[in-house]
This record gives sequence, structure tokens and C-alpha cells, in this order.
Amino acid sequence: MSTSYSIDITTARNLAIILIHLMLFATAGLDKFKSLKTPEWFVKPFANTLIAKMPGGAAAGYWMIAIFELALTAMFLAALVRLEFVTGNAHPILSIALTAALFLCSMLGLGLRLTSDFQGSANMFTYFGVTLISLYLVSI
Repeated sequence: MSTSYSIDITTARNLAIILIHLMLFATAGLDKFKSLKTPEWFVKPFANTLIAKMPGGAAAGYWMIAIFELALTAMFLAALVRLEFVTGNAHPILSIALTAALFLCSMLGLGLRLTSDFQGSANMFTYFGVTLISLYLVSI
């Protein structure tokens, strides 16, 4: 007797969306906690910007981004554990995680523009666009 297992394309697509975002935010967030110091390569480009004049300066922004990335990691993990990728299952956490990721992309893009990293800010449009398309795909 042979048992056949199959996975539908929507389930596979939604699982891939979770896994790629999980990989992206987990590695980015965890890397920031390898050292509990804000790296100079992050702080220096903000020296002549409005960010440097704000309380905590660029260092506060660095750790805010790190915490945001880890929060997104937790949300994508929760969506994975709750099987929100399976066709027919509700996906409230996944939808919120993808929406929050759009805001993180916007924050990162702003920082890149403020530091005149035009190539980096252009790349951030790609991240934003892929995340927006992902949100649309899990919503249909």
C-alpha cells in the first residue's frame, strides 16, 4: 500500500514566504546581538544628520531596528507554528508580520536616504515591493 502526500501550490507559496522573511529578519536581528555595542560603521554615517541630534542618536535607532527584527522573527515563527501557511487556515499573525515588515523597510530606507546611500535605499524598494507582493499573495 502506497501513501501519497501532496502539498498544494498556495500552501507551498505561503510557507516559502514565511521562511524567506524568517531567514531575513532572524539573521539580521541575531547578528546585531553578537556584540552589545553599536558598531561604528553604523553610527558614523549619521554624524551630520537629524538622527545624530535626537536622544540616543544612531545607537538608539540601531537597537530599535534590532528589536524590531527580532519581534518580526518571533511573529513569523508564530505563524509557522500555527500553520498559518496552510491553505484554508486563517493567517492573522502572518498578515500583521508582513505589514510590520513594510514599516521596517520604510525605516531602513529613510536611514539609507539620510546617509546618502542611494544604492542601498534603491535596494530597500525591492525589499518593500517583495514584502508588499507577499502580503497581497497571502491575502487572496
